[in-house]
Order: sequence, then C-alpha cells, then structure tokens
Amino acid sequence: MRQIYLAAASLAAAAVASMTPAQAQQVTNPWNGFYVGVNGGYAWQDTGGTFDNLQTNTSLNGLDLNGAVVGGQIGYNWQSAQLLLGVEFDAMTLAGGGEGINAPSTPAAALDADMNYLASVRARLGWAINNWLLFGSVGWGFSEFEFNQNIPSTNFSTKTRLDDSGLAYGGGVEWMMAYGVSLRAEYLRYDIGASSPLPVAPVADPGDRIAFDNVDVARAALNIKLSH
Repeated sequence: MRQIYLAAASLAAAAVASMTPAQAQQVTNPWNGFYVGVNGGYAWQDTGGTFDNLQTNTSLNGLDLNGAVVGGQIGYNWQSAQLLLGVEFDAMTLAGGGEGINAPSTPAAALDADMNYLASVRARLGWAINNWLLFGSVGWGFSEFEFNQNIPSTNFSTKTRLDDSGLAYGGGVEWMMAYGVSLRAEYLRYDIGASSPLPVAPVADPGDRIAFDNVDVARAALNIKLSH
C-alpha cells in the first residue's frame, strides 16, 4: 500500500508540472467539482499497556506510533459565491512502519506495534477568498492497529489486530496555485482508541493488554480537479 501512495504522488507531481498556471480568481466558482489528491505529514499517537506482568513487567508506553504518514483523498466541492460545501474520503498509513521494543522476559520477546490504516469520511465547510480557501471539517474516522509478539528462541509469534472508529475533525487552508490544482495544509484529530487483552502466550500472562490512543495528524496535500 505504501508503494501505491508513493507512485500516486509521482503521477500527481508530473500532472502539476505539465499544467499551465492560471488565475483561479478569474473563474466563477473555481472550487466546484470532483478532485483527487495525495497527502503526507506527521502523526502522533500514544500507546499503553503491560506485557508479562507476572514476571518482568514491561510497559508498552514506548511503542508510541509517531511518524511520517502518506495517503490519498478524493472528494467533491460545491461552491456558491464564497461559501463552499464538500465531502471527502481520505486514507493514510505510516510511511516507515511501526515501533518495536524488546521485553526482558524469559524467554526474551520482541514486541512491535503498527497502524495499518487511518481513514475518514468528512463533510467540509469553507469560505473562499479569491484563490484561497479557509475550511473546517467533521466526520467519522476508521482505523486498524496491530500488535505482534515474537519469541525468536521458540519460533513463536502471534498477532493482535484492533479496529475502531470515532469522530474525526479539523481544519486548514488551501491555495489554488493554478486552475484545478491546489495545495493544502491541515490538522486533523481522530478520536479513535482501542484496547485489548493480549492472547496468553509462552511469556504473556492473564492481565496483559495493549491500548492505542487518539491520533493527531498535521499534513500537506496536493489536489487536482477532475471536473469543471
């Protein structure tokens, strides 16, 4: 999936380079229509929990899923004078994978966590000023997180997947640098968290659990209009 996002980004950049700049403010309702784009930025998410709590207690707080994210979006805008209403679907994943730690259990265990995807469907409300757009958005977010236990000395491994959904909201600013091509900066908050007991394994005990907290994302996006 990450390779697909990078390929999409390359195609979008090539499309922008081939376009002739135009003054967007000279076109009536320039934000109207369908658009598609790519995005990239940084995400913050805390984790928590305990592993092997009956022997050598290992805190899972060190598995925070902070890192670069890449993704894409597709949406539709309806503009009337300066007022804009829209809807957008977006999806992201961690560009460099998750985090890992080693638990000093007996036998030793390697633990790692990852965010498989983070997505949302949101409504947008904006105010257009020439070729600039100020907007806020709110909708529903979806995610899947993953926690893996690996014990190299016994070739044992187990995987725990957690799915959750919750409110997603944020806002930002968008600049139409050429007709049909825009750059965006935005912040999004995903009120998504998931917690689960860990399956009892050779060094996992009853009471062990993993928890993923809410996600904050700051990102930039490149959009290209598909209709006029």
